[in-house]
Amino acid sequence: MYQMETGIGVGDLAPDFSLVDSVGDTVKLSDYRGRENVLLAFYRGEADPYSTKWLAELRDDYLEIRGLDTEVLAISADPPQKELDTGGRYSLPFRLLSDPGCQVIKAYRVYDDYTKTATSSAFIVDRSGRIRYKYVGGAPPDLPSDAIIIAQLRDLE
Repeated sequence: MYQMETGIGVGDLAPDFSLVDSVGDTVKLSDYRGRENVLLAFYRGEADPYSTKWLAELRDDYLEIRGLDTEVLAISADPPQKELDTGGRYSLPFRLLSDPGCQVIKAYRVYDDYTKTATSSAFIVDRSGRIRYKYVGGAPPDLPSDAIIIAQLRDLE
């Protein structure tokens, strides 16, 4: 018998990372520790219409999310130039981080072997660096709900 890996869970310390954003700046998760919460939004990439729909929903709710002392960091395997194009095309106010080798995607256990990219997933990391909410989608249309994410952020207050 073998045990299936279930990934990291609520209450665990979030794996730290350092990734480049769409304009070439380095972003570290640990830079937010002690300052504000972080919503890590893993998405399949610009080519996936479900992902871009979710990014647009996050854009529409961004001011409310920021009002709850939370920053959004969206992560995909797309290269920085594609991230820049996506951010501009959809007028995204949050940072898009590039993980072309999928190291961070794999560290959070949201790597899809079939598509070779991230599964649409959301993690709320609190100021102490702990995961307070986790949602990992199944099929491409299975996206995290912004309403539930916002409710979870309100519970952190």
